[in-house]
Amino acid sequence: MVGRNDPCPCGSGKKYKKCHGGVQAVSINDLVNDELFKVRQLFFSENPNQEQLASFRELQQEWQPRLMQTMAENDAQAFVVENFLFMKKPELWQDFLAKQTESAQRPVTKEVLSNWKDVRVFLGQLIEGNEEKAEFKDAFTGEMYTMTDQPPLDMENGQGLLAILLPDSRVGENGILFLNGYLTIVGEFTPFFDQLKADMAAAGETNSDRYLSDNYLAVVEHIVKYSTGTVEKSIQLSPDHNNVMVELTKHIEEANFDEETVENVTSIMNSYLVSQQPSVQKPEALVAGYWRFLQDHELIKGPMLSSKDLSEKFGVATSTILKRSKEFNAYFEELLVKNN
Repeated sequence: MVGRNDPCPCGSGKKYKKCHGGVQAVSINDLVNDELFKVRQLFFSENPNQEQLASFRELQQEWQPRLMQTMAENDAQAFVVENFLFMKKPELWQDFLAKQTESAQRPVTKEVLSNWKDVRVFLGQLIEGNEEKAEFKDAFTGEMYTMTDQPPLDMENGQGLLAILLPDSRVGENGILFLNGYLTIVGEFTPFFDQLKADMAAAGETNSDRYLSDNYLAVVEHIVKYSTGTVEKSIQLSPDHNNVMVELTKHIEEANFDEETVENVTSIMNSYLVSQQPSVQKPEALVAGYWRFLQDHELIKGPMLSSKDLSEKFGVATSTILKRSKEFNAYFEELLVKNN
């Protein structure tokens, strides 16, 4: 038992009777939680700072209008801010955190803050939760995490979510808490996750942490569209169709297209595979026909390959390339009719 004249266990340096000796209703953990919350609030109130404002505005102008098609303006801006501060300019968080850790008075607060440099984007599911504790499962690794600091009360067991996590050493090695808010995935999680994995494969990415960080806003956009039903239900690509995307990615990388071209080229092909479900005997044949289609419609830049060049490049007969190209033309014309 702590004596009235003993140092207060909160770490303030004051005697217990002049600190928490008369405050029995508030636990030390509640006070630490409050301090940690205020640290996060302070960071968002100070950033982006004046020096970073021009760079932030560029990202905001690119992404906020897109996100506002499916979410409120304040929510859209919040996701843009998160992406800028923790994926584009992580040094801002690291510098801020170092100062906060140094100035923290309570040892527990200092310990938690010292681990907060390890920020990560999380995609997974709530396995079980209540007012005191929640268990989460990483969709990619299957690893389990525990949260005791403000676990979500508006989610169902098994529901998916996207969040930026911070380690919480008070809970143990796999303790976590939310950096800010979290985005729930409404509807069945498996179809959404299968499509995300297909997108990763199409991009030639195998590192889930890197993919979620590099494509954070695109993933947010996809979650909201999926959850609100503004896009067709996601369909998992078959192994044959995945092979087509892998083959396409290989040639895209060789062509060294700009980012916008890569996104357009992969998006059209992915949409075609999902909606048309074409038979695939040889991935190179479908990609070769698609390449000719892209050239004919001037959707890609660079040297225009003749029928003979395409045949040699992909190892496919010119007649097969022409047949596949016509299939893409028909699909593209159908899309134009729908959009008009």
